[in-house]
Amino acid sequence: MNNLWNAIRRRRVLVIIGLLLAVGLGTSAAVFGPKLLTRDQPSQAANTANATNKADTATKSKPAGFSEFRSEQAGFGLSYPSGWAKLNSKDPQVPLLVSQGPQDSFLVRISELQEAVGPQQLPALKEVTDKLVTSNKTVKIVTGPNQIELGGFPGYYYFYDFTDPTTGQEGAHSHFFLFNGKTMISMVFQSLPKEHFTDSAKTFDQIANSLHALKK
Repeated sequence: MNNLWNAIRRRRVLVIIGLLLAVGLGTSAAVFGPKLLTRDQPSQAANTANATNKADTATKSKPAGFSEFRSEQAGFGLSYPSGWAKLNSKDPQVPLLVSQGPQDSFLVRISELQEAVGPQQLPALKEVTDKLVTSNKTVKIVTGPNQIELGGFPGYYYFYDFTDPTTGQEGAHSHFFLFNGKTMISMVFQSLPKEHFTDSAKTFDQIANSLHALKK
């Protein structure tokens, strides 16, 4: 009976992997560039995630000077600096893309899965997140993958360097894959060049810490 259950569970994981790779979610790990933006557009984070309060996160207050983003469908909310420019994305799976000039940017990607993913299924999903991150061949993983819980959502965290195809500069990504039932929430924080990440880490942490589940 146990063998049968393991086979069923493995089959579900393979279905999830196939669906994610088929829709090209590896672009989450790519540079935020012209392919993502419309033409008319003007290791601290890992520690933060592991220290997330697992109590009721739905009542988190919005930091001063921050604007709120909510996705009722995906069941979460977060806040980002009000002074950052909100950009339009060509990708319907990216409902939020904001930047502070050319150096700092942040996106949220929401992907629907065929099967629900919770803490028990998470170890098997590492194969998925690994492939999504390394789909960009310039990626050099610095930290991770670390299994975490952020805002009440289980998931994985990666920190890695990448090469910008336009400028040739090395940038840094702080990348979260979080799961809420049949929804995968990807959050990517980018600094270009990578040396700028140290200056941006505090703001990135504030955004990450603001993530919370919405009350049903």
